[in-house]
Amino acid sequence: MPHLRQRYIQESVRSGLKHKGIVGIFGHRQVGKTTLLEQLSKKYVTLDRSTNLQRSMEAPEDFLESNLGSSLPLAIDECQLSPNLFPALKEYVRTHKQPGIFLLSGSVRFSSRKAIRESLTGRMLAYELLPFSISELEGKALKTLPLDLLRCRGFSGIRFSSSVKDFKNPHILQYLNLGGLPGICFVRNERDRIDIIESQLDLILDRDLKLVCETSLSLLSLKNLVRMLADLQNTPLNLSDLSRKSKISVPTLRKIITGLESIFFIRVIPCEGNEVRPVIFLEDQGEASYLRATRISGNPDYSTNIVSDLERLAFSHLRIPFTYTSGIPWEISQYRQHGGAYVPFVFRAEGKTLGFICMQESSPSLGSSRSAGSFLTKNSQSKLVYLHPGKEIKILNEREIVLPIQLVL
Repeated sequence: MPHLRQRYIQESVRSGLKHKGIVGIFGHRQVGKTTLLEQLSKKYVTLDRSTNLQRSMEAPEDFLESNLGSSLPLAIDECQLSPNLFPALKEYVRTHKQPGIFLLSGSVRFSSRKAIRESLTGRMLAYELLPFSISELEGKALKTLPLDLLRCRGFSGIRFSSSVKDFKNPHILQYLNLGGLPGICFVRNERDRIDIIESQLDLILDRDLKLVCETSLSLLSLKNLVRMLADLQNTPLNLSDLSRKSKISVPTLRKIITGLESIFFIRVIPCEGNEVRPVIFLEDQGEASYLRATRISGNPDYSTNIVSDLERLAFSHLRIPFTYTSGIPWEISQYRQHGGAYVPFVFRAEGKTLGFICMQESSPSLGSSRSAGSFLTKNSQSKLVYLHPGKEIKILNEREIVLPIQLVL
């Protein structure tokens, strides 16, 4: 397959299969879960097939027994479609105490479905598969720099690559337009890509969302809402204003937003500081570009909206080493003060805190410096990285550094 790439998550999943009877891979629809399941197992079944789904619902124990063979694990795709299957999975691993029996995938967070959550709590290792990063698309190694920057005592101890790609590299310019979903980003014919995105949106909003969220809203209303959310990326969420514009009640909006996060369509990022409203990002920036009122062209003049584009790239890439490094609980938030201080990405892990500010120039502006000062004062043990689209690396002090964003893409 011309679009087949090695995924960073593969080794973690292989390791998990050596330790747990059930391992799950979860993420956005079309993010590449099926391909991974087929690569990591010799027996694959999908509940997207109506006959498999019906059997798993009506006779789950028989369904498992008939598909299990000598070659493990058994891979079951889109398993969230059959809640009846999970008590049978629970009982099977209880009575067959060996690792690597089942490899599951789903486009819904299992924690959002009560029957599934109660059956698998403590019995499954779960991994989230994110959209491709630019380095992953290029077949390069996982970039651990964000994690290295968080862990280091001071920035002078970090060695940086002497080769920094140009920000106008075609892969970077295309990424915000095409995104990182393999079922979409490799389609070069624009009409075909639009048709695939539209079909996917219909499936996400008309089927996946309704698995976790009861709603009588029409597909048209839901599509209108996600277009608004794409326009509101990285803006403190004003539900009253969104309710007025979308003609959807605030309680329903809360329920829909929770549901959209449960199906990996959006990510809700809490704010710290004196701004309490969260911000959202769409999980895939290709979908975000498609849904935005102002679309990004195939060859954008990146300087016209550079900071916003840098922040979208940063969201897509900074979290990757945290997500794919096993055994590291981590959190992401945003620092905002009503006085204007703003650090768009704050990562916490291993008792340490690291903030990132995106900027157009290679030297921090007065506003960026003030934001950094506010953040570093409030978080006394934290460090801060300024990301820009040039090639200059400058260590300002042991807690502040200027880096090309290309080093984390």
